[in-house]
Amino acid sequence: MTLARTALTLAALLALGACDSSTEAPSPAPAPAAEPEGASTAKEPAEAAQGGLALEGEGLRAFTAQGSARALPFGMSQDMVLTAVSTLLGSDTPAVSTNSECGAGPTQFAEYPNGLQLAFQDDKFAGWFLDEAGLTTADGVGVGTSRTDLQSARVVEMIPESTLGAEFSSGDLGGMLSSDAPDARVEALYAGLTCFFR
Repeated sequence: MTLARTALTLAALLALGACDSSTEAPSPAPAPAAEPEGASTAKEPAEAAQGGLALEGEGLRAFTAQGSARALPFGMSQDMVLTAVSTLLGSDTPAVSTNSECGAGPTQFAEYPNGLQLAFQDDKFAGWFLDEAGLTTADGVGVGTSRTDLQSARVVEMIPESTLGAEFSSGDLGGMLSSDAPDARVEALYAGLTCFFR
């Protein structure tokens, strides 16, 4: 009985809505057209947001469409960082998992579809790791960057006898190359707290 009444009410509302939209055709007509445009503009910020997030040795940096920048430093609250990064990447906020075996103690991780992994401890942003091409530092270093371009952009020191392979450091930024060869490319970048088993 309640279901029938609800269906009847819904039908009446739809009928009224149909009447209203037919009498005010000029006004609603732009509204549906505006929605697809809004959807495509929503895509544009999402695509632009990929370039709106830069990797840094001290955390991340967010860039707005207007060109202003805001640091997302290590030590910032977990919720604020997840909200900002998810918005900039146009992505759902990922689930957060805990690894209790990290050398630094239990660490929480959130991984995005673009290969960016964020690390947290005590509800604070503690580190990041990236193993897919897309995001870069402000000077253009990212996964896929050639060793030549890497060394042109910044001072790089190779970490001798690293168990992780051809590992390098550049200030607060670290990473791995595909090999020791001159034509090697960056395979991963990281900064802050890591959970590598060396």
